[in-house]
Amino acid sequence: MQESMRAPCQPPLRVEAGPSALGRPWCEGPGLSREDESRADAATEQALLFGAAQTAMLFEGLAGFLFVVKDRAGRYVSFNASLLQRLGLPQDAALRGRTVTELWPEALSCRYRAQDEWVLSRRSPLLYQLDPILLPGGGAGWCVTHKYPLCSAGGQLHGILCLSKDVPGLRRDADDATLVEAVDAMTKTCERRHSVAQLAGMAGLSQARFSALVRRVFGMSPQEFIVRHRVRAACALLRQEGESLMDVALGCGFYDQAQFSRQFRRVVGMAPSAYRRQWATQPTGMMPWPWEPWVH
Repeated sequence: MQESMRAPCQPPLRVEAGPSALGRPWCEGPGLSREDESRADAATEQALLFGAAQTAMLFEGLAGFLFVVKDRAGRYVSFNASLLQRLGLPQDAALRGRTVTELWPEALSCRYRAQDEWVLSRRSPLLYQLDPILLPGGGAGWCVTHKYPLCSAGGQLHGILCLSKDVPGLRRDADDATLVEAVDAMTKTCERRHSVAQLAGMAGLSQARFSALVRRVFGMSPQEFIVRHRVRAACALLRQEGESLMDVALGCGFYDQAQFSRQFRRVVGMAPSAYRRQWATQPTGMMPWPWEPWVH
């Protein structure tokens, strides 16, 4: 199901992110005018975007990887050459400042934009998304995508980091939407107790074929894939005060606290209560991402 490029070439709305942004002081504290606060916030945003943009260079020449940095408005700030190859554009194409709606076919851009809005509204990462994509050269393929909010140490949201890795040899079919829906159910609504039979039915596949596909793409069974997403959701709740371990367990789809504690310890390597205590003792700004770095 190969899509064609529909985006017209238009002059980009350029988002400047360069060394000059790093030279502007970041100020805080009493006495700042609203204008000074706005300038400080803009300087912080430009410095973060500039720093994140350098990461794209790490993915140059790595086959099968697409890396993108976007600002809060969803405009492209930086990307590796893979983006141009997938869109069939020359190396000097002006893409900075453009959006997914302008660049990708509608069938793809709607999903990508919805994912960006999900990350921005929740200020949380969206991981292990099975996405249809254009491969280098324009062919139809699949990728696994991770999206992270780009936040300052103070918690201000400034953009999105996106990393996609192609899934070689996985064919796109007319019923792609059903497979995407089943994987989304495991990642976005993992607290619901979907059985493998229900998920396979959602994808329009037999249980055996669905399980084999999930294992091929994600390297684990559907059951383990769901458990790890539940544990990741539990980590986010454990970093907040007020919810008991039982409430966290039930809210993330576990049957009881005992099952939750066993699975959490197996995946993370420590008890939920120990994780909560460890997070509470972390110095402010010590950890760059406000979620667990230990769950893979």
